[in-house]
Amino acid sequence: MMSINTYDVAIIGGGVVGCAVLFELSRQGYSCILCEANPHIMSGASAGNSGMLHTGFDAPLGSLELACIQQCQSQIFPILQNFRIPFEKCGAHVVAWTPDEKEKLQGLLQHSNTALVSNASIISASDLYKSERSLRRGALGALYVPDEAIVDSNLLGVCFAHHAKQRRSEILTNCTVTGFHNKTLTTTQGFVKAAVAVNCAGLHGDTVDALAGVQSFDIKPRKGQYCVFGKDSSHILHSMIFPVPNERTKGTVLFRTVYRNIVMGPTAEETLDRSRPEPDTEVHKVLAQRASFLLPHIGHPIGSYVGVRPATQWKDYQIKTYPQIGWLTVGGIRSTGVSGSLGIAQYVSDSLKMDFDLEPSRGGIRRIQDVPWKVGRDGASVMIDGRSYHMAHPIFQFGHQKEQSKL
Repeated sequence: MMSINTYDVAIIGGGVVGCAVLFELSRQGYSCILCEANPHIMSGASAGNSGMLHTGFDAPLGSLELACIQQCQSQIFPILQNFRIPFEKCGAHVVAWTPDEKEKLQGLLQHSNTALVSNASIISASDLYKSERSLRRGALGALYVPDEAIVDSNLLGVCFAHHAKQRRSEILTNCTVTGFHNKTLTTTQGFVKAAVAVNCAGLHGDTVDALAGVQSFDIKPRKGQYCVFGKDSSHILHSMIFPVPNERTKGTVLFRTVYRNIVMGPTAEETLDRSRPEPDTEVHKVLAQRASFLLPHIGHPIGSYVGVRPATQWKDYQIKTYPQIGWLTVGGIRSTGVSGSLGIAQYVSDSLKMDFDLEPSRGGIRRIQDVPWKVGRDGASVMIDGRSYHMAHPIFQFGHQKEQSKL
């Protein structure tokens, strides 16, 4: 095993949350290293999300999740523009199809207003159909949330990481953390010593916490399957179409990616498998049928993909500090990792100063440096400053390849 230098912060996990934490801390002047077990960053749970950037209109009131989403909303859009990352504030319609669902819209509006998402409104069916002319007739009204957005989340995480590398942060891939003692990580690439280790291991957050003897939650993986349609139907959908949610899930959503593919998903299926399984043919058919019900002229699907979310027995984020051992846990970021990413990073930064009394060892920088990226010839990578980054997310891959055979 080789010996590795000492850092202010060692981050475990290179998903969108880990990369956002790396970005924010390196920008403030902390010396950082990120350890990712997979061959590429952004290839675990973050490679199977929806790419939605939520406002928090339906997040639990008073939750850490809501606070982090709102913090992220306040700062992410200038960064997206600076990085030239595709995004769109397409808005969302939570559509009521039954009288019972219509009655629930008022409660959703009140919740949204209390969550300080104050520009949401209840609209009539006629106004809904002015915006979504191709939507199946029969809707009774909708809650309209104009600031809901979509983004290329894979590219966002990669740009976070590359910006951090410009700030002299280090990233190790194929680097599994196997132990922790005396503020030192044992990894498959040697020892990493840091004043604070930050666990952003996503689907393996509980087992990584156990290495430090502080496990306080169990990951209960939740599989989400998606059905993908071609770009030839993109003109018939303009916003996200949500069902009226229930206690467990927001339900499957019909949305258009930043690359103009229409997608139906995700499902919410309990599973024991923490790796991404293959799509289920029968579930794919159900999703395709649901999409066709909502948009009768949508055409045929061209593909599918699956994600696994790191749910726990708790609804809220599990962010905990252990100053006595130099450990900080960022766990249970179920389905809003993209939406809360920069807010989580700011929370971690504040915790380092307040709970660990750790100040940056280098000078910080306010200006966000450009990250000039271009799509690789294979349609599954980007090139930045001569370095190739694999783009594991199917949304990116579907968006940058020729139309596939119909399934």
